[in-house]
Amino acid sequence: MHIQGRSISGFYPTPPSVLETIGSLITNTAQHPGRLLDPCAGNGIPLHYLAQTWNLSPYGIELDRQRAGQCRSGTASILHSDAKFCEVSREAFSSLFLNPPYDFAGQGVRTEELWLKRWTPMLQPDGLLIYIIQEHQFSETILYYLSNYYRDVSLFRFPREEYRAFNQAVFIGRRVRTPNPSETVKRQLWRQLRSNNLPELTTHATPQYTVPPLLLRGEITFQTTWIDPTEIYAEAHDHGLWKDPQVTDLLTFHQHTTISPLLPLRKGHLTRLITAGLYNNTIIEHDNRRWLIKGRARKTTKELSPITEMIETKEGPEERVTLRTIEKYVPEIRAFDLTPGPSYGQFINVEC
Repeated sequence: MHIQGRSISGFYPTPPSVLETIGSLITNTAQHPGRLLDPCAGNGIPLHYLAQTWNLSPYGIELDRQRAGQCRSGTASILHSDAKFCEVSREAFSSLFLNPPYDFAGQGVRTEELWLKRWTPMLQPDGLLIYIIQEHQFSETILYYLSNYYRDVSLFRFPREEYRAFNQAVFIGRRVRTPNPSETVKRQLWRQLRSNNLPELTTHATPQYTVPPLLLRGEITFQTTWIDPTEIYAEAHDHGLWKDPQVTDLLTFHQHTTISPLLPLRKGHLTRLITAGLYNNTIIEHDNRRWLIKGRARKTTKELSPITEMIETKEGPEERVTLRTIEKYVPEIRAFDLTPGPSYGQFINVEC
């Protein structure tokens, strides 16, 4: 898929004239109750138009948040989800409208083929598939699959003006109860494609198919395990770990009331407090001068005088020397001059 196509998540809406013709090719004169599934629903216009035309209950799946919101109207069941993570009852739909993304799925397989194989099992026996892809993407693999699962098939080309955009064609077929390959169907489709003269969809076409009675009545599974990342972020922001009172309490430094020491602090006490950082950024004013205090402790190593001792060994007395070093932290305190004037910004080292 081109970059432009990816930017709109592969959304290429079906033209209204094509929808009108498809609606004419299929009828539901017996008013059978049924379900229509569109797993790539887009803005929902095809789903709602065909469901209303055939008097079916609409079910749709759409990844894009905004378009999924446009799909939701009336009694439609819409999942805002990645279709790969949806749980849907098998053989629960009397019609399947499939206009999948036109893209590569990796390892030489295209999404048109993957979506066909993914959603065909959700169509009931005798159910109708409306499958829209580019004409040149009807590969041998796809044709074999269609001839294995579908009978009473038809293949149409988009009307001339709409065909110029993406060279799309429409396959309509009725799913068989028991999948088995049909050379007759495969040859029929191959012959039409190789002749490069597919019949064109025309407005107000003569009905060729009827919606079958619904086989699976009652409630069906239609749900998703996918969560929109933006919803995860919002949930974490409102109810996540950082909203836990115990966590925030542990991370909050409470302000304690000022206390007075029992005895005056000595120079060593103040040095330790300053080098520990407890008085960093403290401003002191004295004799009309302002000082900013910064402190740290620097680790140093000092060598001590070696210790020499005589040790009795099997070979006799032996002189042994022990080298000694000690480590200590040397406080460094600096006072930065904040008094306006020529010395502003300079600092002095405070001896400890």
